[in-house]
Amino acid sequence: MGIANLQYQEDSAYEQPISNAPKVLLTEDIEVTPQHFFKYHHTLDSVRELLADIEFETSYRLVASEHNGLLRMQVAMLSSDNYQSGNKKLLFGRSWPIEVNLPTSELLQTALLALYVAREHEIRERYTLSVDGAVTTPLNNHQDFPLIVKVPHLLSRDLNPLTKTGVERILEKVRFLDKPFTLENYIEIDDDKVLISLALSSRDDELPEFKSTSVHLVCSVQDENAFYYELMEGLLKISKQYIAENFKFRGIARFSKSHCVVSLAQINRNVRDPSKLAMCELSSKQAAQLNYEVDATRMPNGCEQLMVNFIKENGEIDIANRHLYPF
Repeated sequence: MGIANLQYQEDSAYEQPISNAPKVLLTEDIEVTPQHFFKYHHTLDSVRELLADIEFETSYRLVASEHNGLLRMQVAMLSSDNYQSGNKKLLFGRSWPIEVNLPTSELLQTALLALYVAREHEIRERYTLSVDGAVTTPLNNHQDFPLIVKVPHLLSRDLNPLTKTGVERILEKVRFLDKPFTLENYIEIDDDKVLISLALSSRDDELPEFKSTSVHLVCSVQDENAFYYELMEGLLKISKQYIAENFKFRGIARFSKSHCVVSLAQINRNVRDPSKLAMCELSSKQAAQLNYEVDATRMPNGCEQLMVNFIKENGEIDIANRHLYPF
């Protein structure tokens, strides 16, 4: 490995290039081994080491644990209780499994997804609707799914068109972070779509992406009820972009929209272009064997018959990698 390569890739205990792994030149002075020619073996220590290099808000922390030999990742957060005033609570998001052979890049993407889901949970609980004199959270993640399945007739509704007057009426009952929305624009695009712009003036420190923000929605005029969902999706979009811009690994916001898409495409082409990889026959076989070993570990134990039936239900199609699996 040359000096330039050492600058951009360092050997670690949890990721090592396979024997005869090819190298490519990204520029005249940057030589790298693509990640798909690495073997990965993560441990609790390596996962914790990587998570420690992630920067986000101080009230959110990514933590790793191990239970019965299985690695897991969770989001810890300090958050106010939605139903009681007072001090913040220490809360934990859902647990995300981490495979020991997961590429480091995918492990970091899992961390990003964990933050997305944790943040979405908080947003859904802060979106309220006043009904019959009570404040409710109709789109939260704690709805009783089995109960809803038993009583679907209670969710039936009339199909009402969406009008400017209807939007104003809905906004009288909807709050987010205990703040009302202000209708700024209601612009008809065509016979079916309307552009709606809403203003929100929030000072919530836990969700800073919503401080004095605007929400822009494209809604169908055929269904007033869909407006509630579109508004939620608009809020989630703002939050996801905020996370993407502020989720940093070793100082870089990997998922920021500031990155040039054409440059990302060029990097992708360089690390996968067969003419640039110049793999020998031995390295090609070793790479194929590595893919086999990883893919063969992905199917859950005890699901062989279920997969046989799954393939039959799809017309016994020819599965190109069927030789990997024991059924």
